[in-house]
Amino acid sequence: MIKSNYALKLLSVVFLLSFVHSNSFAQGADTNASTQTAAIQEGNIDDLTVSPLRVPALAEVNGTPFLTTDYKTATVITSKDKTVTEVFVKYNIYSNAIMVKMDDGQEMRLESFKSVAYDDVAADGSVKHFQFAQGLPDVDNHNVNSVYQVIAAGPKVQLVKYITQKVEDAATLGDYSRRELVKTEQLYIYVPGGALKKIKASKKDVAEALPALSAKIDEIATANNLKLKSEAELVTLVEALNKP
Repeated sequence: MIKSNYALKLLSVVFLLSFVHSNSFAQGADTNASTQTAAIQEGNIDDLTVSPLRVPALAEVNGTPFLTTDYKTATVITSKDKTVTEVFVKYNIYSNAIMVKMDDGQEMRLESFKSVAYDDVAADGSVKHFQFAQGLPDVDNHNVNSVYQVIAAGPKVQLVKYITQKVEDAATLGDYSRRELVKTEQLYIYVPGGALKKIKASKKDVAEALPALSAKIDEIATANNLKLKSEAELVTLVEALNKP
């Protein structure tokens, strides 16, 4: 599973280090020179902390608990700053877990990591980048072990998403009942070293989450004609806020 392809590994490491350098999601992490040096240490699949995960039986339920059907080839930065490339992963939404396919075929839960990233190539050739992280501050019923999807990251502001699923009864035209997985997404704003704040897609919520940047938010929104009512517009804002 883990092959020696130095060029591919180097590209993956450079991309992920740009995220780790801007902010390690571990609370209180210090992005000084020694941390950056540690983060580039090459590891292998034995450096991953994994554990068994009992996946609930959902055979009678419509929908899938996984974000992608197949395993994707990812780069993982461990909690000990080891970079492991060519790891087969997929995200289990229902269990809020990154699944890893081991060399022996076992499907395990990835524990205590800093970052997981991969590219998903669609049938039309378009590429979508996915990144996940642990270690954010406690909020709602989530803790540092909770897995978030990273939507936009940078040294000043980060936009992340927590995805959940639950089984609900679905309306049908007949007398029989049908159960299906229903997905819910919640966005959060995070200032490195500060709190994690729940937001809705609205200019008011973003400004309240980032009071020190309210004037800058108004400036960017006006210049780019942003209503801040969609995830895409929030990404544009966060990317602009992180510029020097």
